[in-house]
Amino acid sequence: MSVMKKNLVRLLVRALIALAIVLSAPGWQGAHADIIDGIVAVVDDQVIMYSDLQKKMYELGATEYTDAAARQVLQLMVEDLIVARAYKAVGLPPVDSAQAEEVAKKAGVDVESARSLIMKSTLMDIMVKSRVVVTESMLRDYYQNQKQYEGRESVHVKQIFIRNDAAKAKKALEELQKGTPFDEVAAKLSDVLVSGSPDIGWVAVGDLAEEARKELETAKPGALVGPVTLGDNILIYQVVERGVAGGKPIEEVRPELMDTLQERYRKEAFDHWLKMILADHYVGIFL
Repeated sequence: MSVMKKNLVRLLVRALIALAIVLSAPGWQGAHADIIDGIVAVVDDQVIMYSDLQKKMYELGATEYTDAAARQVLQLMVEDLIVARAYKAVGLPPVDSAQAEEVAKKAGVDVESARSLIMKSTLMDIMVKSRVVVTESMLRDYYQNQKQYEGRESVHVKQIFIRNDAAKAKKALEELQKGTPFDEVAAKLSDVLVSGSPDIGWVAVGDLAEEARKELETAKPGALVGPVTLGDNILIYQVVERGVAGGKPIEEVRPELMDTLQERYRKEAFDHWLKMILADHYVGIFL
């Protein structure tokens, strides 16, 4: 926009604000209250009225009016206007109404907001997608900072599970102390076996019940642990091995990491692009 045009727009805005102030004066209230409306923003030559803002807040599901919420919605409305102009300027076709309605339903927003989301996504693909490059170093740094991929301290255990029978539990422990193999004792005396085996696999130490955790968190491979009483149940464990389990190697999660990082950097690049576009327009916010 030329400097002259920007100055003309500013003069127009000032005149409109002055008119709004006059109309909102006490002498104009009452009989003229139904026609009074305030200007809350201007984008180039387009005015956003207070009633437009109220309508948008209602459409977005705002339950109460606050200055912070109003400013946030108003900023969104300004961005939507700029995006719509940029979308049209690159010669893209109008957003399909059926697509906008489908997005609105999925996102839980009004159709106009959905239309703007589609335009933003399309512009993001055109303007910044090809410029986003995720390097191996960026990928590995992100992976190393994600706790969910590290795994947790865990124990691989076998278990004899006895329901409310102390005598039976004592017999099982005596058999084990004599050197009878754990699997053999379990087959004869355990009330519960997983797929016919006492081996319950890897269990994160932090997920164990407190009574079992106290006994198992320092037990070494091969050790017998118990009896441990949990409510009416009595358990005897054998530690098979200790280590970190539940983690995921980088190659297993590479596709999802790449998608996450690309989306993040696309969004950052688009936000930067949008700020540059906003700087090319006259934007006045009066809220």
